[in-house]
Amino acid sequence: MSILSKTLNYLWLHGWKYRAMERRHARLEQQLRGKRPLNVVFMAIDLSLWRYQHIYELMAEDDRFLPTIVLSPCIGRLQPEEDAASLRRYFDQRGIPYIDYHEGEPPYDIRGRLNPDIIFYAQPYEHLLCKEHDCLAFYNKLLCYMPYGFWSSTGKLSYDLHFHNMAWRLYYSTNLHLQEAQKIATNKGRNVRVVGYANADDYLRAEHPSPWKEMGDGRQRKRIIWAPHFSIKHNTGFMPRSNFLWMASLMVELAKAYKDQVQIAFKPHPALLTQLYEDAGWGKERADAYYEQWRTMENAQLETGQFIDLFMTSDAMVHDSGSFAVEYHYSQKPVMFVSKDMDAILSTQSDFGKKAYGLHYLGKDEADIRRFIDEVVLGDNDPMRPQREQFFRDYLLPPGGKSVAQNMLEDITQSFF
Repeated sequence: MSILSKTLNYLWLHGWKYRAMERRHARLEQQLRGKRPLNVVFMAIDLSLWRYQHIYELMAEDDRFLPTIVLSPCIGRLQPEEDAASLRRYFDQRGIPYIDYHEGEPPYDIRGRLNPDIIFYAQPYEHLLCKEHDCLAFYNKLLCYMPYGFWSSTGKLSYDLHFHNMAWRLYYSTNLHLQEAQKIATNKGRNVRVVGYANADDYLRAEHPSPWKEMGDGRQRKRIIWAPHFSIKHNTGFMPRSNFLWMASLMVELAKAYKDQVQIAFKPHPALLTQLYEDAGWGKERADAYYEQWRTMENAQLETGQFIDLFMTSDAMVHDSGSFAVEYHYSQKPVMFVSKDMDAILSTQSDFGKKAYGLHYLGKDEADIRRFIDEVVLGDNDPMRPQREQFFRDYLLPPGGKSVAQNMLEDITQSFF
């Protein structure tokens, strides 16, 4: 390859192709300007990752838009029909129509039958869905994405995947996230708009119904969430952060030991069960039995779906999950992050992420976890409370005094109407 060819190839890989996509987006915007209604598709892949309820509702009430929800579970998951069933129940309870998913049947023809103008994706990863629904199948459409978690990490995986650069809009949580994109993304974050965090509209509701199990003895107990990450292996593509393998039996023991003082909700990452099925030391039978144990223990419960009401009605959380490191701060309750190598965790974090982790009590072993329960949760010795409350005011409220969904809708309408 000649020097000229190498130079052109380098420029193409490092920005020219995304400049070309931006020009394509501009042409599409021009073509769609004033069109009524705009056809908008929302890809729903897992209930715990569904973040578009409020923007969908606003569009459904606006004759300038025709929104459609398409169920399309991840192809790599072992329980796609269960994922779809959870989504069906959620939408059916709210009387919301959707395009259904049926395992083993041909994928729904989104392009041919819906002819979408705008598509919202739940995650920024390629080859996550069937090829007919994958983001790579829609280069000539306007793709949007709002992070499913309150992103605290930095680096290419968080800000500079192909999708991050090819999308028409990325709706980020804070100006600090915009600044990270401007530093890291190949396209310098030109497609980023700051609207607030996806779940903020739900966290900021006036009331939250309690999903906690009613205890029959009338005794008041502290409510603690245990939320383990899924990355028990080194070959998952993520830095292994999960402590599940050494904490699994410990947390059951603690639930039993504190049964008169504490309730514990087991809130595993949606992908953890798949990882346990494939783990030589666990397998399907052991993993299913473990999950069932949490579902049936007297002062415990298994939570695999939505978690906002769970968070807001809890008293504390113990976890090693990236997105929850920020998200749980909406509750302004004490939280412990478990890691045997905190320096490795922090090395992956943005300045924003380091602020969020800095408001955690840190644990590396059983003694630390017991101390957190005894002193902070039960003893109400919580010196970090004022800092968490300040963090909430500084970073967790949506900009402009509006809801996140309103901020998103205004950005879209300003582009087309």
